[in-house]
Amino acid sequence: MVQTYSGWPGKIVTGEGALNTLGAEVKAFGGKRAVVFSDEYILQIPVFAEAIEQMKRDGIELAIFTRLGANPTDEMVMDGVEEMNKFKPDVMIAIGGGSPMDCAKAANVVYTHGGTVEDYNVNTGGAERIENKLLPFIAVPTTAGTGSEVTNVSVITGVRRHIKFGVLSPYLVPNTAVLDPLATVSLPANITAATGADALTHCIEAYASFVDFCIGNAEALGGIRMVVKYLPIAYADGSNLEAREQMALAAMMAGAAFNINNLGLCHQMAHQLSAYFGVPHGVANAVLLPEVMRFNMRAIPEKYADVAEAMGCDIRGLSAEEAAIKGIEAVEAFFRSIGIPKYLEDVGVDKARVPDMAITALEDGVGATNPIATTVEECEQVYYRCFRD
Repeated sequence: MVQTYSGWPGKIVTGEGALNTLGAEVKAFGGKRAVVFSDEYILQIPVFAEAIEQMKRDGIELAIFTRLGANPTDEMVMDGVEEMNKFKPDVMIAIGGGSPMDCAKAANVVYTHGGTVEDYNVNTGGAERIENKLLPFIAVPTTAGTGSEVTNVSVITGVRRHIKFGVLSPYLVPNTAVLDPLATVSLPANITAATGADALTHCIEAYASFVDFCIGNAEALGGIRMVVKYLPIAYADGSNLEAREQMALAAMMAGAAFNINNLGLCHQMAHQLSAYFGVPHGVANAVLLPEVMRFNMRAIPEKYADVAEAMGCDIRGLSAEEAAIKGIEAVEAFFRSIGIPKYLEDVGVDKARVPDMAITALEDGVGATNPIATTVEECEQVYYRCFRD
């Protein structure tokens, strides 16, 4: 059954068959010409090919942009803007994981404002340049992890400078998110695991943030419980529609949580693994998160005790510190249970680049709400503890 919710933070259309509503959603904005950012492989999958054909039958003119990669780059964004300048769309649609969504969000900004994507780098005042004049945006996640379908940020890799930077504005939140469990059933187990690990990291970092807003906290803890329950099922049986739908909702909750509370040191560090070595974002987070939690634990043992409980640990009779340790161990064991490597060298990271990564990590504003203000030397040590020796 397709259900619609409005106002959290945009419009959410969820349920089996939701993909077939895309044409109606475009028309709801008065749109007739939509540009679709997606991956060429995704659009060949029957359920998405049918969604495209249904939009055409609904009278929507489409331009398809597929020159994308695992981590969106500034070059991909500008290629997308060039496509938009030719087609002149009145609505944007992103179908895919975080990469198509982030690329589309950034392209929307550049298309409607001009300049280059680096002009809107949040670390150099770019957020102040973004006005409320973006094209209506419909997000269709094909993974359950990034939460990009409800967030206000796009993360872009600067190719020449080896940096990741954010394009951030409340106007970047998609107007409509379409969550269909059929959109994720074709995901292989390793990507199901990596994207689910990303969602879990979003929840834990949002809950650990010193912003500490009750709504973000509730979404974060609820998201943890859902990921722990449903990710192992989706990992073992990708055709389980209940698990797929619940993971889509968990990832959305995680995105909404960090939209409110922000993130922390783990994401600062993980962005460098992607920028320097191309490590998939969810995998980078999963390898780093337990050691980041150990680093932060002295400041927030009570919060990590709550995380332990949400992970399903029995913490009765334990001190906050003991419960926090149990929670960190549970997170570590959970990642191992879904096949994610433990050490950085296992995902192709060169220890010699740690000093460089530590410097650029702390320039990333995504960690400004980490519960402990971190020095470069401390960041280096957390990286080093994620190597085997």
